[in-house]
Amino acid sequence: MTSYVITHDEWGIYLGSCMGLGFWSRLDPAGQIEAVVFEDPATARAYIRMWDENNDPTDYRFVEVKATYAKYATLADLKAAGLGHLVGEMEKSGLEFIDVVGSA
Repeated sequence: MTSYVITHDEWGIYLGSCMGLGFWSRLDPAGQIEAVVFEDPATARAYIRMWDENNDPTDYRFVEVKATYAKYATLADLKAAGLGHLVGEMEKSGLEFIDVVGSA
């Protein structure tokens, strides 16, 4: 499914929000291993305008991703879209959820 994620050069990839706080891949992913997706850039811009009346959508980029799921993109989806340089601590968070089988 073709979707879009919100990115910021300094903060990384917008992952979503909870209790009024926004989470970004390079700031504090809070254990998130997926990023919320939007159906098109216009929907993402409208969402950004809801954050703060002085928030300017032109401060962000909207990157197309082939999302595995309808509402979010996986770490693999983000990397496939060329966003590996923005995943930040997300990858470390993702490793915490992997079941290791056997031993090295």
